[in-house]
Amino acid sequence: MNTSLRLDNLRARLPRLKCAAVVISDLTNVRYLSGFTGTSGMVVVTKTDTWFLTDFRYKSQATQQVPGDFKIVIAECGLWPEAAKLLKRAKVLRVGFEAEHTSVAALQEIEKKIKPVVAVSTRRVVEDLRLNKDEAEIEIIQRAVDVIDDVFAYICGVLKPGQSEREVADELHNQMKLRGATGPSFDTIVASGVRGALPHGVASHKKLEAGDMVTIDMGAVVDGYCSDCTRTVCLGTPTRAQQKIYETVWRAQVEACQQLRPGLGVREADQIARKLIEEAGYGKQFGHGLGHGVGLQIHEPPRLSKLGKGKLAPGMIVTCEPGIYLENEMGVRIEDMLVITESGARILTKAAKPRKILAL
Repeated sequence: MNTSLRLDNLRARLPRLKCAAVVISDLTNVRYLSGFTGTSGMVVVTKTDTWFLTDFRYKSQATQQVPGDFKIVIAECGLWPEAAKLLKRAKVLRVGFEAEHTSVAALQEIEKKIKPVVAVSTRRVVEDLRLNKDEAEIEIIQRAVDVIDDVFAYICGVLKPGQSEREVADELHNQMKLRGATGPSFDTIVASGVRGALPHGVASHKKLEAGDMVTIDMGAVVDGYCSDCTRTVCLGTPTRAQQKIYETVWRAQVEACQQLRPGLGVREADQIARKLIEEAGYGKQFGHGLGHGVGLQIHEPPRLSKLGKGKLAPGMIVTCEPGIYLENEMGVRIEDMLVITESGARILTKAAKPRKILAL
């Protein structure tokens, strides 16, 4: 983790924000900047100083995790009042706060304590820095992906009719932890039979039945970073209708993966898969976007969808996950994670996704 570079990049944004300092209170952003994994932390950055604030409970943890770029401050009367003291002492005139992560009450307290300092609402200051992953982050995410690859291979060997979706999900979670993951990166989806038509069909008590299509969407957390992968399999020999839907999604997913590259607009990326699915007659059954960014959070920018903004760039890690969902019948989704490179995209996921649906 190159803390100095991340802080330099943050400081470089201060003139654009017209701020002399910025307060980072979102814990994910705090972790990105400082490496701190506790539940009470704040970062205050000025043009010359960097403070890490926490409370007494995390004094030892902060000493171990937070690098020397930061001055560690143990706040005895709360993080926000302590931040106000530091800002007042630093004599800054304009201070940026994370608009999406700062409560009105906290902002009012700060403004009251540090008058006449002007509080400036900022958006996505650190989130934009997190868009492009460095080599260390990519390596950790690859490990999180490898865990899921191994778990998928394992579950294919034990999946059978009679198990409940919840039992399958619990086994997936257990196998993730056995392979070094902290746990799942989101509520695992195991959607079988007609429940496959639910894009977010979190595992239920429904029993798997012979002939069911089963969509498994799972991810693991390793060293704070997430993975995300979806595969759809069949418990038995698939019908022609099942194979047709599967092959349509497979073609759309493979084609989109092959065309992802730097400079491609996120809406254009979404359209690659969407066009193929629409031409097959299932456009209305593909109701979500093609994919999303993944990192310290399971859903991060960029958003690959009809409503997304921006272009792909080297270092971004995104999912590619088209799907078709036939209400009261079945559903299919296939998802890989990719890192955008200088010339294209590299698939991180290695779990099998054959053209013919995997029959178990």
